[in-house]
Amino acid sequence: MDSFVLDAQNPNPKNLKNLLKYEEQLERQLVSLDNILGALDVRNHSLGQLLVLKAKGADQNKNRNTFIDQCNNFFRNCNFEQVRIAPAQFSSLSKFYTEALFEVRQPIRGVAILKEALNILSDNKPTSNLTPIHTDFLQLCILSKCYHQALPLIESNITHINPEQSSIAIKDILCYFYYSGIIFTALKKYKKAIEAFKFVITAPASALSAIAVEAYKKYLIVNLIQYGTTQHFPRCTPAVVQRNIKSHCKPYTEFVQSFSNGSLNDIINKSSSGAEFFQKDNNWGLVKLSIKSIHRRNIKKLTQTFMTLSISDIAEKVNIPKAKAEQFVLKMIEEGEIFATINQKDGMVTFDECFEDFSGPAILNDLDRNINNIVSLESKIKDMDEKISLSNGYLKKLASGKGTQLSQYEDPMEDIN
Repeated sequence: MDSFVLDAQNPNPKNLKNLLKYEEQLERQLVSLDNILGALDVRNHSLGQLLVLKAKGADQNKNRNTFIDQCNNFFRNCNFEQVRIAPAQFSSLSKFYTEALFEVRQPIRGVAILKEALNILSDNKPTSNLTPIHTDFLQLCILSKCYHQALPLIESNITHINPEQSSIAIKDILCYFYYSGIIFTALKKYKKAIEAFKFVITAPASALSAIAVEAYKKYLIVNLIQYGTTQHFPRCTPAVVQRNIKSHCKPYTEFVQSFSNGSLNDIINKSSSGAEFFQKDNNWGLVKLSIKSIHRRNIKKLTQTFMTLSISDIAEKVNIPKAKAEQFVLKMIEEGEIFATINQKDGMVTFDECFEDFSGPAILNDLDRNINNIVSLESKIKDMDEKISLSNGYLKKLASGKGTQLSQYEDPMEDIN
């Protein structure tokens, strides 16, 4: 592999693309990869190191801790311009790195590393340009329970997806929003979680994907937690998803149906009968939360009817033990779900009006930030609309009459470059 090393060390940018022809040879030289890596400088020969590490990542017998350390050094110090020549190879390396961290059960080691690596393929705009690295980063945040590390990213507006620049595929996009939904759910931002899961199940599709099935399961349960019911399929849901997805989620649809019947015993029985499926899907915790949410909603309804109630009365009306009723009320007060005070002497609960007066610098700053986000998003939508309207593909389609005859699920972006 001397010729590879010499070509990798050649400072001429035109020769760098020629390195891609060595990929298969590197995969057959597994024993020599560490020596080849040592002959290359991470800053000056980044593309060469990328190809070596990618080949090593595919080796199932590699020393995973050594590989992780080598990747850490590469991600921290690589030359972005060289790496952008091979986006597919960089995306593969990121996935091998994520898998290795999972296998050694140390995902937290990669969170800060991949957070910085988001800039590489996104042209230093990670909050607006989606890349495959985003998906790997969210996966590590979930595995390490570092949910807040991902929050600024998933709360931003993704406006650009460029497969040529980042080598992103539809699977990466679906996984990004699926993982976003999981993180929002873990942080109890249920409305945002529902929107993320909804994106997955409404994405244009010609066949039902496993990602859509898993997103739909969580979509149903999180809707129960937030609203106590579930919504119908959005109008833009592909027909193939509407026809087939429920047959893969029978325990979930039955559990949802039990909520509409209004019987707590029926709900608990359905959760017990489907417990094996819920546990297998890692959704058992969500199912239990959905049952607890019934009591919370019932307590919240009491605040709209009564000014004061004893803990005993609350327990009786909600049909739970007195000790649990007090726990629920305390937790709801703590989380700002209701405004109330408990008199420990006589056990009376006094329900208060919302204390928030929606004034002060914090509220104004939040309002200002949201307005700026909307203005920025409107500007980006106008730019995208103008580019599409002037594109050759769109004008040809419009001239042929196809532009005015789109069916409900036809993709208007198809064949437009």
